[in-house]
Amino acid sequence: MKEIASGASLLLLLQGVGGIINRLAGGGPSWFLVNYIDALQGYEIIASIILVILGAIIGVGSLKIKDKVD
Repeated sequence: MKEIASGASLLLLLQGVGGIINRLAGGGPSWFLVNYIDALQGYEIIASIILVILGAIIGVGSLKIKDKVD
């Protein structure tokens, strides 16, 4: 479970930071998820900041998950 949470955290952080950089650099076509959701058009930077915050929260939460010892 800890690995899944850490992976989700990393994915959200990459999408958020990359989305912010992409929008500030001109907003060209890219692989960032926020660019492909029509409902978020015009709010890409805000949505990317929210992804960074969610990634950080999940990352901190994953640090608190104890490893299962068999």
